[in-house]
Amino acid sequence: MFKRKISSFLTNWKDKKQRKPLILRGARQVGKTSAVLMFAKEHFKNVINLNLEKAEHLSAFRNRISLADSEKIIQVKFKQKIVPGETLVFIDEIQNSPHLIKLLRFFYEEKPKVHVIAAGSLLRAKIEQEGLSLPVGRIEYAYLYPLDFFEYLEAKEERELLGFLKNISLTRIIPDAIHRQALKIFYEYTMLGGMPEIVKVFLENKNPEELKSIYSSLLTAYTEDVYKYSSRANAKYLTYIIEQAPLFAGTTIVYEKFGGGHFRSREMSQAFEVLEKVMLVYRAQATKSINLPLTAQRKRPNKLLFLDIGIVNHRMDIQGEYSNVNNLNEFYRGRIAEQVVGQNILAQFTTSLPKIFYWAKEKPLASAEIDFCLQNKGKIVGVEVKSGKAGRLKSLFEFGKLVNKAKLIRVYGGEFRNERIKIRDGRFNLISLPFYLMPRILEI
Repeated sequence: MFKRKISSFLTNWKDKKQRKPLILRGARQVGKTSAVLMFAKEHFKNVINLNLEKAEHLSAFRNRISLADSEKIIQVKFKQKIVPGETLVFIDEIQNSPHLIKLLRFFYEEKPKVHVIAAGSLLRAKIEQEGLSLPVGRIEYAYLYPLDFFEYLEAKEERELLGFLKNISLTRIIPDAIHRQALKIFYEYTMLGGMPEIVKVFLENKNPEELKSIYSSLLTAYTEDVYKYSSRANAKYLTYIIEQAPLFAGTTIVYEKFGGGHFRSREMSQAFEVLEKVMLVYRAQATKSINLPLTAQRKRPNKLLFLDIGIVNHRMDIQGEYSNVNNLNEFYRGRIAEQVVGQNILAQFTTSLPKIFYWAKEKPLASAEIDFCLQNKGKIVGVEVKSGKAGRLKSLFEFGKLVNKAKLIRVYGGEFRNERIKIRDGRFNLISLPFYLMPRILEI
């Protein structure tokens, strides 16, 4: 196991005076259980780990029970006692027990000194499918994604480089040797992705060929999970998207006959919505907003991001081509770059669901499109994933000209710059961000 950045959030949560039971959400196999158990080992004398995918654990909580009875079951059946301040109660895959979901409210109201964390990979989809309800106002959420690049550096034990990249200021120049080292490791990360098992196995044996069976197993597991949160009639749409979506990651999509299939727009739209709830895909909507808040253009196509770039590479069968990559922006027409950048942006949203758009200005005069657009600290941030000189950033400067309180960021393989650019239409502040500094994008 390696340390995840969610551990800092969990430590702050543990010490809150008005703490609520925490639900940790994330797709299956992104490392929720490992992160919680590592946190528990560091901060608690003991952990009560109820894994509701185990029949023995689930059977104990099939019926409606009181909080007092649940404590008795834990003490008698599992031979453990809940000691406030010393025990972490961890309920894994909580969506399998509606009765334990309801008990979260009573932990908050009657046992506020007991630390409770629940995790669920299929939680939101199961709740809507079965008409369950969560105790609103009595729980809080956190979100976990595949490893971002800084977490990959931590797993790789590149701590000197990680410390440097975390602390570099906008006024400093990154030495060329460090820039090239960081970019090389970032390309390795882009090839592998951030799924914890993949990273662990690769760092142990350095052989990408041995990872193919793990990628295949992940896709198979996601497909088999469909029957846990969907009707058999809808399962065919979900499994089709899981198979096809990695091939279209980083591109805008239309639902009608998606992926060359014969399914209708309504069927695909509803299936994508379900898969977004289990956090396998993310759909960045279009916006043309020039003021806050950002609002979606419903009639324009969505930009698709899949869970992890490594799975995308595996499904596209292109991992062997990374040895010859010199410019990620041009690799597979920039789709790979947009996927890995989008994935790293998503991973920065630990305490709230992300609201990421792409910005599109329509004709009649001229069109312009920005790869990603989001609201941050009162600014509208435009992110263009692009190589080349500043003069080629026509759409980004059009965005800067039209949007109030705009922040312009170019993500690329070049050096870190914060500069004032003069072009025919005016002057613009442009931050040029190397790929490897993506985990700092919200801060910068």
